[in-house]
Amino acid sequence: MTSVVVTRNYQITLPREVRKRTDIAIGETMLIETKGDDIIIKKIKEDPVKAAFGLWRGKIKESSIEYVDKLRETWKDRER
Repeated sequence: MTSVVVTRNYQITLPREVRKRTDIAIGETMLIETKGDDIIIKKIKEDPVKAAFGLWRGKIKESSIEYVDKLRETWKDRER
């Protein structure tokens, strides 16, 4: 266990041993959660937006334009 100091801007520096062991690189995003008085810092392995991109590709048979057109048709039925 290693101790770190909180700077005046409320920042901390991750010790070299921690960075090497977890393979943390500059610019990576970390997830911070609290449990009571404990602070848990986790490395996010994959960007969730990139992971979700294209998730529905091939699972939906109609194009987005066709879907919107069909949706608009249901609106017309409501106006009558």
